[in-house]
Amino acid sequence: MPFTDLMTHILPGVDDGPPSMDMSVHMAQIAAAEGAGTLVSTPHLSDVMLNSSLDNVRQLLADLNSRLRREAVDGSPIIRVVPGMENRITPELPDKIEAGSPLTLNGSRFVLLSTPFTTMPAFVQDVLARLRMKRLVPILARPERNEVLRRDFGRMREMIEDGSLFVVTAGSITGSFGKDAQRAALRMVQQKLAHAVVSDMHVLEGSRPPGLRRAFRWVERATDEATAIRLMQDQPRMILQGHSPEYEMDEAQSDKRPWWRPPKPNLPRRKGRQSASL
Repeated sequence: MPFTDLMTHILPGVDDGPPSMDMSVHMAQIAAAEGAGTLVSTPHLSDVMLNSSLDNVRQLLADLNSRLRREAVDGSPIIRVVPGMENRITPELPDKIEAGSPLTLNGSRFVLLSTPFTTMPAFVQDVLARLRMKRLVPILARPERNEVLRRDFGRMREMIEDGSLFVVTAGSITGSFGKDAQRAALRMVQQKLAHAVVSDMHVLEGSRPPGLRRAFRWVERATDEATAIRLMQDQPRMILQGHSPEYEMDEAQSDKRPWWRPPKPNLPRRKGRQSASL
């Protein structure tokens, strides 16, 4: 079954993603070759409001899907791109969503939020509670790169129990954002605090390229194949269908347990093991 990528900056000229439609098409084609079947376009709300418009975002999305259908290789599955948005957590966000400006993920009740990189402002808890009161499910992106959360897994467990979800980025899993983010991301995966792994693709090269295959292999080594499939196929697909992924967090694994040491990035996989999804 193909990957579902819940966080991509793939629309051209909207934010800090690709500058042209040709590059957007190329990025989507690379993601498809890496095993993706569905991408969620999540431009930054602030950039859309400043430099573009929701109507323009919808038109770009339609144009991109049209190009992908036209340029698909005969007999190969056609990757699709569905709407979404990455939203900064601000006190005004619940009211903006009620007014219809931020887009939820594929029109579902799930709303993608950009976790701050350093602090967790006091108003965050109130914003999350207000979103839940509106029957929305907050999904916090990149918690492994937040200096507060990655030192306090207990707080993440409490936020999950309150109804929030977390997604970690492929670049963190594979070490592109440093050892601290990698350590936190892998421990979240092992302790079942992550609900999906996303590419957060912005460009063709660098720390946030298209493709999830390499992260799949790292998660598989850190846990098992079933966990990798759950985080990159099953649960992201459930979210786009409007269903909350539900499973027990691993309370038995203390935050002080020895950290799994990842293999070197280019270490080949053991012979005889091939993922059915790749």
